Amino acid sequence: MTQPHILIAGGGIGGLVLALSLHQLGLRCTVYEQVRSLKPLGVGINIQPNAVRELFDLGLTQAQLDEIGVPAKEWALVGQKGQEIYAEPRGTDAGYRWPQYAAHRGQLHMLLYQTLVDRAGAEAVQLGAKITGYTHGPAGGVTAHIAHADGSQTRAEGTLLIGADGIHSAVRAQMHPDQPPIH
Repeated sequence: MTQPHILIAGGGIGGLVLALSLHQLGLRCTVYEQVRSLKPLGVGINIQPNAVRELFDLGLTQAQLDEIGVPAKEWALVGQKGQEIYAEPRGTDAGYRWPQYAAHRGQLHMLLYQTLVDRAGAEAVQLGAKITGYTHGPAGGVTAHIAHADGSQTRAEGTLLIGADGIHSAVRAQMHPDQPPIH
């Protein structure tokens, strides 16, 4: 039996975490991301303790997360003059076994990307490559249709295609053609 090859449409946080999980399981995968180069875009996000647990299980360390964010100790509601109205602890201070982080979304994205490239090799992420659709193979499997940033078109064969290509997902649109676009 040949080794499975999973194709992932979309190199956002979800697609990269999925690829890291598959790599950890020993499964070959390729992420196809439409942008030509990844940049640390976004704003601050909260990474809840359950998500931090998953990142730790993927082999990311607290030191790595400390470089892209800060552990959140407390959530507080304050009045116009700065007086505390309500506060409650967060992360380990709230009794969780894992911290909660306030981090820059783009820096988390770049950390996940670099970690995947370091572990699986540069070929695991194809930039400037958007999956525009797919066809089912006669013996199972799937063929992804890929539009490249240079205007060329190619195809990739895989065992499975997973759509992690965002709100305007071409994979979702093909799977559910009667559903309206997500707003």
